[in-house]
Amino acid sequence: MPLRLKDDAKSEMISQLFFGEILTIINKSEKWSFVESNLDKYRGWIRNLHFKSITKHQNDKIESYRKVFSFTEIKLAKKNDIIEVPTGSLISSSGFLGYKYNVVNSNVKFKKIAKGFLNSPYLWGGKTKNGVDCSGLIQSIYKTKNIILPRDAKDQMKVGYIVSKKFRLGDLAFFGESKKKITHVGMLLDNNKILHSYGWVRIDKLKDDGIYNDEEKKITHRLQIVKRID
Repeated sequence: MPLRLKDDAKSEMISQLFFGEILTIINKSEKWSFVESNLDKYRGWIRNLHFKSITKHQNDKIESYRKVFSFTEIKLAKKNDIIEVPTGSLISSSGFLGYKYNVVNSNVKFKKIAKGFLNSPYLWGGKTKNGVDCSGLIQSIYKTKNIILPRDAKDQMKVGYIVSKKFRLGDLAFFGESKKKITHVGMLLDNNKILHSYGWVRIDKLKDDGIYNDEEKKITHRLQIVKRID
């Protein structure tokens, strides 16, 4: 569901909330609520029709479950109701919500999960294969490892530790005018190939000064720092 900047259906989408995610209501009006995700603490407005209120006891019960996130799109069933949830959905909440799903192979390689987003269109505020921005891509991929990163690139940069050479799968590269003005993030697939959302999710070359785009024949994003998460 869309998380919006303002309590208006025409307001820009700043992020998305996935199936099973628990929210804290900060302010509630007749049709809209200003909420905070319990996963990444991101805040925004959603329609009241888009969430179900639970008691503190129910919340504590769900929070006590070991968190399990889907590593691909999977179908959940509830009697005759079948829904498909995106990569990174909190499926450990499905039982509480009355949904069941078939157990699937969880030994999928991290690189295959990441490359599953290839060619997804760029969408500001998006986090799914139907549309995803640069930091939403990284957050959704890393949730499959049960690692919850902040929503925005500038905050994701604050996680992990700096690496300066011999990059490896999963390292995050941050780009912008300076370290104080980070505007883009991508994930390294190896020492010089980067997966990122720019027009669409693509793989480009990472050079010493930034991302080199073969179509545009230039550096499109200036490298500032590379961080390792685990």
